[in-house]
Amino acid sequence: MAPEPRPLWEREELRAVAGETLRPGGFELTDRAAERIGAVPGWRVLDVGAGLGATVSRLRSRYGVEAWGVEPSAAQLGLGCAVPGLVRARGDRLPFARERFDAVFCECVFSLFDNRPAGLAEFHRVLKPGGFLVLSDLCASNPVPEDGASCADRAEPLAETVRLVRGHGFAVDLLEDHSDRLRDLAARLAWIGEGVSCGCGRGVGYFLMIAKKQGA
Repeated sequence: MAPEPRPLWEREELRAVAGETLRPGGFELTDRAAERIGAVPGWRVLDVGAGLGATVSRLRSRYGVEAWGVEPSAAQLGLGCAVPGLVRARGDRLPFARERFDAVFCECVFSLFDNRPAGLAEFHRVLKPGGFLVLSDLCASNPVPEDGASCADRAEPLAETVRLVRGHGFAVDLLEDHSDRLRDLAARLAWIGEGVSCGCGRGVGYFLMIAKKQGA
């Protein structure tokens, strides 16, 4: 029996065209969000789905924050072993105390959660009151197919993600369309002959959302 193919985010082809961030827009959207929320030295920031640790390193070096990352893939953690502060854990089971972080970043990962409500509940739990949630991810105009496996296949309609975020104690502060970054990455992958699911027929796009934790 042939081995299961590695997911795109663990393959060298994506790293070759997207760099260490492994996502549309690279650090551009990370910086956009960090500057919008006013990240400063002394803040504690968590990156969920940290991959190779690129965002953790960026937030530390550029903004002086205390950054940690969680990543469920042992393969990704092995490649990012030079980055301190990475922990093997799932985004819906965070190994941190409540109200520990000033901000939680989750970049191009939330669409892959098996239990998105549980993930949002965990984000809310570990954030301080008034803390920020930064989500950037794929979205689609049609519902998720039952047999979806890739990021594009599992992308939810943006209105559903907004509903979930608001329903878990967050107020949406910023919502932007960055689908051009997704199209650019898809074109570069196609150029090197990397066939990936593009979510054709589902109107797949890419968004940046910043939300703020409400209540005490």
